[in-house]
Amino acid sequence: MEFVTLGTAGGPVPLKHRAQPAHAVIYGKRTILVDCGDGAMGQLMRAGIDFRHVNEIIISHHHFDHIGGLYTCLGINMMLQRKSPLKIYGPPGTSEIIRGLLESCNVPRATGFGIPGQTLPHPNEFVEVYDLLPEHTLNFDDLRISFCENTHYRVEEDFGKPGPISLSMRFDTETRSIVYTGDTGPCEKLEQFSYFADLLVAPLMDAEKIMHKVRTKNPHMSEERLNMMAKHMAKHFLTAGQLGDLANVSKVGHVVAVHIPLDYMNQKTVPDYIKQISLKFSGKVTIAEDLDRF
Repeated sequence: MEFVTLGTAGGPVPLKHRAQPAHAVIYGKRTILVDCGDGAMGQLMRAGIDFRHVNEIIISHHHFDHIGGLYTCLGINMMLQRKSPLKIYGPPGTSEIIRGLLESCNVPRATGFGIPGQTLPHPNEFVEVYDLLPEHTLNFDDLRISFCENTHYRVEEDFGKPGPISLSMRFDTETRSIVYTGDTGPCEKLEQFSYFADLLVAPLMDAEKIMHKVRTKNPHMSEERLNMMAKHMAKHFLTAGQLGDLANVSKVGHVVAVHIPLDYMNQKTVPDYIKQISLKFSGKVTIAEDLDRF
């Protein structure tokens, strides 16, 4: 089982050298697209993966940087006349999003290529959508995928209550386990969920640097708005130290940091972030780039 980091940026601001969040899990002949940020289809091709062989997409949560490429995915498959099912899984609300995208395919489908008598399949004909809850599991041959809620949207005390859900996911085979946390803050349930995983793929946030840049670029932004942003980043993402804590408590083998916002992560700064994580975690640490394979 292999994990490919197609897009390692943290949105919503586009970056020059990192694509928006998207990844691929490859197991045997099966390729599962995990999140589908803007540019995901192009990143698949750059990774040498034919998007026509992707039959499953799993969405961790509904922030736009993780779903912005879904319309492109539907449209390209329509224009190339897909016949096989494309199954899309995600937290409650995924089916509503896909229904809207399917409706928006009506006009380009009717337009087609301007050839009289020619018809294209409507994505309605090949797309299947499933809303997931944390207790659900997916099984594809001997690959088992399980889920748990994380703290990207709300504190653990609110788990199980009505409201939006952000999911982490674990991929298990007989020989390897991979946990993709998606966006999350510190989370005790996620610590248990990740226990003894061979690979932990998780976000890395430097809220202090981001807020400094936000304040510099937006001198007229209200303190109320700035405080809201700072609170979101502090509670709903992981710092280097918190990522190290998660990896250490979960006893994982290898940590891969993704969801890198802005451009503060570069060759000069990467060693320092690895050092901060390694102060808490003695295993292997990687700050991922687009198209890395693990």
